[in-house]
Amino acid sequence: MSLKRTALIGAAVSVLFASGCESLRDAVDVMRKPEVRIAATELQALSFSGLTLLFDVEVENPNPIGIQLSGFDYELQIEGNPFLSGEVRDKVAITARDRSIIPLPVELGFEEVVQAIGELAPGEDKEEAAYQLTSGFSFDLLVLGRVRVPVQTEGTFPILRVPRLEILKLSLEEISLSGASLALDLELSNRNSFKIFVESLEYRFQVDGRDWASGMRRERVRIPEKGSAGLRIPIELDFQALGRGLYQMILGGERFRYTFKADVDVGTSLRTLQEVSLPFELTGQLRVQR
Repeated sequence: MSLKRTALIGAAVSVLFASGCESLRDAVDVMRKPEVRIAATELQALSFSGLTLLFDVEVENPNPIGIQLSGFDYELQIEGNPFLSGEVRDKVAITARDRSIIPLPVELGFEEVVQAIGELAPGEDKEEAAYQLTSGFSFDLLVLGRVRVPVQTEGTFPILRVPRLEILKLSLEEISLSGASLALDLELSNRNSFKIFVESLEYRFQVDGRDWASGMRRERVRIPEKGSAGLRIPIELDFQALGRGLYQMILGGERFRYTFKADVDVGTSLRTLQEVSLPFELTGQLRVQR
């Protein structure tokens, strides 16, 4: 018998004798494994990029003396396949005949989840995924030593997809020798099975590195489930400020490089995701349509 084991039993005997136990057999009979269960599962945070699942693990100590949780391990499976695993070595003291809640948060990124599901079922556009959490909680107990108590739970979580923003066209509304009026037509597509409401759009539109338009568009636009909506941004150009060559560029139908940056504030019909700001940056080539 090792010195460590001998010391552990000796400490157990001392403590348990003090509480009325008369033999080592009594001590072994008194010590019991803790009971562990998943008391609650909460969708703690949700965004278009990912979510956080919070598992409240209840640990009950049935023993007449305090015990210590030495750590726990966990594995999360998605659609029946391993997705992530880990180990936590935080120590928690649990008093005699008491219960404690150990929070276990798990963060998931939708990009990684969708990629993993796509590898399992190519072409399947799932709106939710099934998960299974398996965990083992380790305790250092007098007399019994190190014990591991397993626990498991399962459920589903939603998969959100970031709306898609596209530039449809840049149209010429009016032109003169001093300037031009244009319209930039955008389309915001909702790839989810819930409604989206555009509250505002802050934008900056550059052509060949020069600012053509910037500002804030405040107009509530409703986008239905799996639907899309058009957004129009008016552009006023001053040829004196931007250069006279712009006049020929517009009339000649030349293609030019653009950068469009936007922060779109949207609300949703989901109770767990009320409002969020989505950044977009689009680059490419355009020509003015007449």
